[in-house]
Amino acid sequence: MSETGKTLIAAMSGGVDSSVAAALFLERGYKVIGVTLKMKTCDDSKEKTKSCCGLDDNIQARMVAEKLGIPHRFVAVREEFAEQILKYAWNEYKSGRTPNPCVLCNHFLKFGAVLSRFAAELGADGIITGHYAVVNRELPGKARLLKGSDTEKDQTYFLSALTQDQLNHCYMPLGEMTKPEVRAMAARLGLPNAAKKESQDACFGYKGETFALTLSRYFNEQPRPGDIVDENGRVIGRHEGVQFFTIGQRKGLGVALGRPAYVVDIDAKSARVKVSTDHNLLLTDKFTASDMNWLDFEHDSLECEIMTRYRQPLQAATVVRKGDIAVVELAKPLASVTPGQRLAIYKNGQLLGGGWIEKS
Repeated sequence: MSETGKTLIAAMSGGVDSSVAAALFLERGYKVIGVTLKMKTCDDSKEKTKSCCGLDDNIQARMVAEKLGIPHRFVAVREEFAEQILKYAWNEYKSGRTPNPCVLCNHFLKFGAVLSRFAAELGADGIITGHYAVVNRELPGKARLLKGSDTEKDQTYFLSALTQDQLNHCYMPLGEMTKPEVRAMAARLGLPNAAKKESQDACFGYKGETFALTLSRYFNEQPRPGDIVDENGRVIGRHEGVQFFTIGQRKGLGVALGRPAYVVDIDAKSARVKVSTDHNLLLTDKFTASDMNWLDFEHDSLECEIMTRYRQPLQAATVVRKGDIAVVELAKPLASVTPGQRLAIYKNGQLLGGGWIEKS
């Protein structure tokens, strides 16, 4: 079978990015089958659920598939979403950490076992997505993940848990495009979602409340109240639950110290949240990350660049590999390195690996 004769499934969210990604491969001569993941059951709540509930998005995905003239299927991943993403996030919050569910959603759902089995059943050779990242296939059998051309949209950080096998079977045609170019192509093709507003919402929740609060109601668990203390351990206030705080948080602390104060530590065991007006307490020059995905990191130690949150400028660092642990020594101190968030490692624009940030 020629390369362009392959069958690929296109993960279609209903947004313009995934729609254009599908269209690009259709134009290149591939057989494309649209697939939309159904992550949660929409209810009749008075509060409108956010994007992944997805009635409007599901309709948009189906309409785009009809416009492109390709088959379209829905695949239910509700149980996987609840167990592998939502439960994980809630357990992280309860532990005083700040979860990054998008990383696991990519690993377990968007490129995960359910979609892979579905692709195999259809005889598909891979998955197309609308991520802004470049999959380089110059090396036989070894795909490399590179930062997208549009620096404002690059999504490699959220893809840092993908395995080599997952990369070998995924296609991301938007990596060398900008968002305006994507919208222009959607308009040229007459796609019904060409001018659709880009969603900035979390994929699960309700308007007017935090992700943590939604999860507490979803799992019917009451957050545990506790003390807010200063850097000397003196009690200066009360809070409704450690789940509602993150390292570096400045707003919504519920205490007034006369100057801007920041969360500098969260102790889930004692339910204590420590705050301080000293911003320097947020700085660290060394930390570790666990459960590392050493995607293309073939060194014991490497001078490279790292990110500890999405859209953060690359930070110069030396990363030491110790089994499934990374020890990160920063060239300059960095603020608010937050347990539970994702470490992503880069060299010359290539993602080399990623793991979960632990306490400094």
